Amino acid sequence: MRLYLVIPGILLALAGFVFTLQGLGIVGPRSSFMFQSTSWIYDGLAVFFLGLLVTIGGLWKSRPKTSG
Repeated sequence: MRLYLVIPGILLALAGFVFTLQGLGIVGPRSSFMFQSTSWIYDGLAVFFLGLLVTIGGLWKSRPKTSG
């Protein structure tokens, strides 16, 4: 496990999740520019999935190198 990828990946996924919820109008103040904005739904989903990919990349175990 590579913590230098896992921790930022989790933070990115959480940020993307919050952006998506704000875009959907579930979280956040009504005065926010992100509240009920379709573009923030798509941007939030993109950031969320990027965070998941980075996290999975950090958790992925590489094959042990064999000599011979």
